[in-house]
Amino acid sequence: MSEVPKFLILMRHGPAVESGRWNGPEKLRPLTPEGIKLTDAVCARMAVSFRPTLILTSEYVRARETADRVMSAAQAVGATDGAGKPPQIQIVPELNQDSPWGDWRDAWYDLQSRIDPGEVVVAVGHGPSINEILCWHSGINFNVGLKKAGFAVLQNAHKLVAYVPPQIIT
Repeated sequence: MSEVPKFLILMRHGPAVESGRWNGPEKLRPLTPEGIKLTDAVCARMAVSFRPTLILTSEYVRARETADRVMSAAQAVGATDGAGKPPQIQIVPELNQDSPWGDWRDAWYDLQSRIDPGEVVVAVGHGPSINEILCWHSGINFNVGLKKAGFAVLQNAHKLVAYVPPQIIT
């Protein structure tokens, strides 16, 4: 049996420019200035509490910008994995907005085989799929409704131990 990370944190990307106000490709829609501030505050609190060591992210710009903020916050608190390596970011296409959330199941089994048991993994994705991924991991059978920049913490990749809406932090 594959090991599971110490914590799996499922995070929805921060507030982005509204679709109707964005003229470019959907994949390039960025965080708003207010979204950046909110995401920075959430990531700082997350990093102090959980010390992320591996950040998995969708390749969409708003998710990548969120993942970069998780990385910066983790570096600021000196987070390292069991071998002393600093946090790393990895693009996971199965977290993209246009990927069916079910693709995550297959990706997770492959990722899990490469994750050390002491890792604290943050997966940054999009609604509603990140909520469905949360339900799949935890066994919860209703949509918990992660808000933008919100996150949920799963101990051993399945036991829900924290649900953090961004309003709690700001």
